[in-house]
Amino acid sequence: MRDNQFMEMRRLEFGDSHSGLLIDGIADTPYVGATLQLTHENGVMVEVPYLASRDVAQFGHVQAWFTDQSPPTNMLLLTPAGTVSLFDIAWGGHSENWGGTRASIGSVRPALAALGDRDGALSDPLVMGEMHSRLDGLNEWSRLSAVSRDNETDEEGRVQSVTMLLHRDDGITWQQGVATMAIRAGWFNSPDQDGYARKTTVDDNVHIESTFATGPMPFWEHFVEQRKVANLMVFLFGRPLSFREHKLRDDLFAARTLDGLIYAHPMTEIISRNTYRERLTEVPSTNDLGRPIAHMAHIGAEGLATWSANYETWKRFILPSVSVLGRPGRFIEDVVISTSMSIEAAGAILGERPGEQITRRGGRPTTATYVYRCLDALDVLWPERIRDRIGLSRAIANNYNHVKHFDRGEFPNHNETYVVSEVNQMIVRLLAIHITGQGEELLSSYRKGDDLYRIDQLVDGYGLRVDEAGCWHCDNKGVPSA
Repeated sequence: MRDNQFMEMRRLEFGDSHSGLLIDGIADTPYVGATLQLTHENGVMVEVPYLASRDVAQFGHVQAWFTDQSPPTNMLLLTPAGTVSLFDIAWGGHSENWGGTRASIGSVRPALAALGDRDGALSDPLVMGEMHSRLDGLNEWSRLSAVSRDNETDEEGRVQSVTMLLHRDDGITWQQGVATMAIRAGWFNSPDQDGYARKTTVDDNVHIESTFATGPMPFWEHFVEQRKVANLMVFLFGRPLSFREHKLRDDLFAARTLDGLIYAHPMTEIISRNTYRERLTEVPSTNDLGRPIAHMAHIGAEGLATWSANYETWKRFILPSVSVLGRPGRFIEDVVISTSMSIEAAGAILGERPGEQITRRGGRPTTATYVYRCLDALDVLWPERIRDRIGLSRAIANNYNHVKHFDRGEFPNHNETYVVSEVNQMIVRLLAIHITGQGEELLSSYRKGDDLYRIDQLVDGYGLRVDEAGCWHCDNKGVPSA
């Protein structure tokens, strides 16, 4: 028995190049040579050399792909390393040379590339029973592991043997509409040996898994549900997090013996035109990643289900803040604008709160009213210098409006804007916990003022305090607020 998946590509890296034969699935059309690459600029690209002369019949169909800018929707590329299935293909450009012996070059861009061969009609759209994805921070956030380790020591405490048990950790599962979601830990063993050394590497990583009660679904349906979880993690870590791997498992992607018997449905990597750029971002170090304000065990399956159930209602809050928290190299003014947009939306969703009347104007809610509603719902004990809830609401609203509106004169003082940006980030991150329904327990330490030391140090270092009118005052203890 020989595994027909043994030679399949397990992963496609940037800069990898694979040459092979391109099949369009149309009867009686010749196979053509092609080269596949994963590029930084365009994702998966397939280049096809051909002769533009009408006298060369074998390239007539290829010339039509590029002249009409309408390549086949799905194709296969057969390479020495295995089959790559290409879906939702778009024209990517071409350069024609006429006459002589110079070849023309055309390129196509698949929306999805699966590193395996699929049963069934090539023209069928790609759907998958399961999709497994990995992203930054998931190992730390979930704290799941598929490796158990036991050390045996002698009487002097020296390690004599190490026993490692590799197993699957089923983690947690919850319902997300018609999707069933899971976060699990799995392992992969890869021994390696050369003429000098040998080693065994064990990968112990966590993935998000999605399936649908309605059956196999397109990539995008899976990804939308997984992105909801990733967006919550962006709030909890307060930093960018990137998807770096997607794999599918489906009955139509099968491993067979030489006589055609199916014995497994292996995980198959899939690369999407919509997400490949996330792999270009630098992988965060452990220090850069930091620790989330709540781990998976704190949120739990119930909290994740509640987050997803509330997602549509809270989308106008979630998306502006996720956009700025998930962007490296952001300006503090961008942070103020995006998080304040979220706070305005959250205030509208939360509705009227006791004591907000003083922030209204002519009986109508103001920006300060929406900020106040968020502060009141969180009920956090802010540092003494910014503890006045009415004053802090007005200070945030004033800073946001002065940054946003061109007719408000000069930009606000940099130190004040920086403080507002940090306070706003904490507000939206804590509101994300509130949306999970786990706020009563998880916000308790913030309501005692125990976990706001960074903001406390910031306002104390700048010597800034805010009054009830929302005006900032500098006591010259720190950097002047000029």
